[in-house]
Amino acid sequence: MKRNLMVFLVIVLPAAAQTIPEQTPSLYHSRDEYQLAHAMFAKTFTDLRQAQTNFYPGNAGDNLRFEETRAKLRELEQNWDRGRFESRQMGSAISAVQMVLQDNRLTSNDGGALYEDLSRLLDFQTEYY
Repeated sequence: MKRNLMVFLVIVLPAAAQTIPEQTPSLYHSRDEYQLAHAMFAKTFTDLRQAQTNFYPGNAGDNLRFEETRAKLRELEQNWDRGRFESRQMGSAISAVQMVLQDNRLTSNDGGALYEDLSRLLDFQTEYY
């Protein structure tokens, strides 16, 4: 998983950093930590949106699962910015991504992207939670 994080740092972070709006650096994190975390969250949100768009429409529960996952990740991101490291919240966000992945109606590309996102979230958990 550390290898995935390094690949992410080398390939994705420079491109994502260009799209992250200039914000006041966090009081709790270095600029690099701040940019890395927000690039990771942005990529995961993008991949979830893409997977939901490509998802074969099932029932309302399917869309609700995507929405709940985004809400949990958004809350995690906001608390991380505030320097609040709640392992239960981190576990809940990871579980939500896993629940989306368990549905076999995802395209292979979407599933692969979300597995990579999950791997980065697990690395993030190991590093900060």
